[in-house]
Amino acid sequence: MAENKLMSFAAAQERETMLVDIQQKENFTTEFRSYEDDAWYTVMVMMDDNGTLRVRFEKSINEEDQMFEPSFFGSMEDLLDFEKRFRPLSIQVQDDECDMLVPDVKVCACQHFGPDELRFYDAVIDSVEKNKHSRKKNAECFCNFKLSWLNGPKVGKSTAAKIGDICIIQPILQLDPVVATFLEIARWRLESQSEQEMLETENHKEHSNANRRGKQSVVRACARSPEVDLEATMEDMELEGKRNVCMILIGNLDRELRPSTTVEFLYQHTLVTASVFIFPSLSSETFTRGAIMLHTENDFQKLGDFLENPNHMITSSTGRPWVVIEKQVGLKNIKASIGTLLPNSEDVIQGNNRKSNDLKIVCSGTQEFKRADAMRELYLEFADHQVRMHKSLASEEGSIYIYT
Repeated sequence: MAENKLMSFAAAQERETMLVDIQQKENFTTEFRSYEDDAWYTVMVMMDDNGTLRVRFEKSINEEDQMFEPSFFGSMEDLLDFEKRFRPLSIQVQDDECDMLVPDVKVCACQHFGPDELRFYDAVIDSVEKNKHSRKKNAECFCNFKLSWLNGPKVGKSTAAKIGDICIIQPILQLDPVVATFLEIARWRLESQSEQEMLETENHKEHSNANRRGKQSVVRACARSPEVDLEATMEDMELEGKRNVCMILIGNLDRELRPSTTVEFLYQHTLVTASVFIFPSLSSETFTRGAIMLHTENDFQKLGDFLENPNHMITSSTGRPWVVIEKQVGLKNIKASIGTLLPNSEDVIQGNNRKSNDLKIVCSGTQEFKRADAMRELYLEFADHQVRMHKSLASEEGSIYIYT
């Protein structure tokens, strides 16, 4: 009897160990590009109680986890670089999938540094030498691929590779929730620090210029309206050489959306740097509107193509789809359109119920896309009705003006 109990206990322990191993394996679902050797590694990410991000390597390059604190970043550019170091696991290309590997496709491929030492770096396929596959049941691919390396010790050089060395990079539809939360904390810290520095700088300027302003400056400051403030800001932008000011008006935004979240999201997916304005909304409205400002026509075209790509839609974390309302080019048109709107500077984390990832991409063919498409059609119908009501109101107002 005692022997049977002992065997049962050992079996239970073995099952528990196997369960832990499976759970840990399931948690290694992210790739991280190491600061040490610039290579991509399979990792598991965790958040410590003090807000420190712990990166654990599946096949460790050292014995210890890598730790990152929110104070690790000195600028928003540093934080953006850190964000780009995380992505979903790349998938090994199978022999019967070699047709996916065509020139100009970006891949993640391994370099051999020894019998048992492999490191993965990003590369672009330069050319493909097609060869017949074997006639076995699982046909083996004998094609040769020429890769141009984008990072690592062979950056800028080209080498040959077999299909077994190549993985397909997966799109970043949503950041790992732990990474997203850590980035939110670090971003909030940077923004708070930046606002404090700006306040100190402004106070210093005010103090330094106090003796030079005089009565004329005081009168001008008192007489200046919000419209003039915005106009002066726009004119300053124009004088700095940003003459091709463009704007994309977006409707059906979540009212809780932050400008900084939008800027980060757009940069991540398009590498376009934009200024984002979020409009105030009425208490009766379930959505709000926003404006994306761009300073080159190239960025304007690139972002427009991304926003209106029929193969995907941008939605909030709750599924509310973005709708492009209007595109405008030219300083005069834009100033008339946004009036006295100013960027929202009160970007703070608002409670524990706030989602760490406010925006995502849903792809055509998915259930999320179908729901978002139905919601977009509903919004467009509502917007068309509003346009008709505005025209009717303008007509009635005109009639009253004529007859009074």
